[in-house]
Amino acid sequence: MNVVVNGLPYFSRKLVADLQGFAPQHRFRFYDTYNSKIEQVKFAWAIRKADVLISINGVSDRSGSMDLALKMNKKIWFNWVGTDVLLAVERFKNSSIFRDYIDRAVHSTDAPWLQAELKTAQIEAKIVHSKWLDIQSNASDFPRLQVYSYVAANREDFYGWNTIQQLALANPEIPFIIAGSDGTKLNSIPPNVQFKGWLTTQEMTELRNTSPIFIRLAEHDGFSLSVLEALAAGCEVIWKYPFENCHHLKDIEVDFSKVVNLVKERNFTPNKENIAYIAKNFQKEVILNNFIQELEKIVG
Repeated sequence: MNVVVNGLPYFSRKLVADLQGFAPQHRFRFYDTYNSKIEQVKFAWAIRKADVLISINGVSDRSGSMDLALKMNKKIWFNWVGTDVLLAVERFKNSSIFRDYIDRAVHSTDAPWLQAELKTAQIEAKIVHSKWLDIQSNASDFPRLQVYSYVAANREDFYGWNTIQQLALANPEIPFIIAGSDGTKLNSIPPNVQFKGWLTTQEMTELRNTSPIFIRLAEHDGFSLSVLEALAAGCEVIWKYPFENCHHLKDIEVDFSKVVNLVKERNFTPNKENIAYIAKNFQKEVILNNFIQELEKIVG
């Protein structure tokens, strides 16, 4: 297969590198048509011989790249990831959605709630995962009761800072560690909250291995890799969305107290069920083999 990929650069590059290493008998190439004129030219040349175009981002308005793929009668696979779903639903509601690509493409997403949202815009998407983990589970007990979360800089409200702030105020004996934001633009930070700013991969691993509780409260979320990483470390996860082995947020104070008690009852040992779930379902071979099989179905 000759596969061309465009869309969100970070996720697209990673997927192409993963697939090329896993299935070297096929050809995978990413072109950053969003940010580079040169890449757009390279894309236009490469798409001529492509068997399929994968877009890591659903497209619901006009796109020069998609126009070219359509003109050349190429097969298209949209992988919907998050904000693109919101845009499609909004455009569907106000009758501005551009369906030429949508009606010709195959659609997937990796989150059941995104699948449900897409359905409201008359887009039928299959659940297909592309995120995987190299499982290196935490073998040590958690040293203390501590909570961590990711809150993006300059988007603190979107990532649930107000709720985290309330939790910290109600539980002054528990440290809350925040990655992402440095907190400099926020007021009224409780003394038990520490903002770390941007952390390296190793620093995030250390944070997971010392924090038995992870909270993910983004207003609208895709299938978060940070949730999978927390589960793989044996953490208890409170998420705004329902997912296996996670605590679905309903009443934050009740849910938080329940999770704290679980950690204490287990004497701060990692949650082995969470680790086993990720090891079984999100191994590299399992995820990428399934992705290749879906590609082969599309190419025919």
